Amino acid sequence: MLTETARVVAVDNDGVWVETLRQSSCNSCAARSGCGHGMINGAKSGVSRGLVKAALPSDGSLAVSLHDTVEISVPEQGFLRAVFMLYAMPLLLMLFAAGFADYLWATSELSQAAMDLRVTLSAIAGLGAGLLLLRFLSDRLSGHTDFKPRVTGIS
Repeated sequence: MLTETARVVAVDNDGVWVETLRQSSCNSCAARSGCGHGMINGAKSGVSRGLVKAALPSDGSLAVSLHDTVEISVPEQGFLRAVFMLYAMPLLLMLFAAGFADYLWATSELSQAAMDLRVTLSAIAGLGAGLLLLRFLSDRLSGHTDFKPRVTGIS
């Protein structure tokens, strides 16, 4: 499980809205200049970094109230699948479309410029198809519990 500390900014019937807190270890990390989390944390303090809705345990074991500091977690397997879908799937479809177009027109009697244009347009179409597929899958999987953060404790 991947965990993060967050502050509760709103309470709903089926979950809480949280805002992640600035990590003090970012200042001493060697990768801080190339890390996206460190760059976001480097923003002005007090600026909202986006809200996330986290589900509460179904057994009612946690009583969470406004401004509590809570620990939220996301299953690692779901996170890795989401990262693959977001980054790799559109690029793989783009490369597949470009390779397939190159294979189709490799023996044609087109000029090199015309072939390159067709392969480029096919790559752009493949990227667009990958992004549309990503949107469809994200809408379809948005209710899946592996992709939703959960409150696991109160700090």
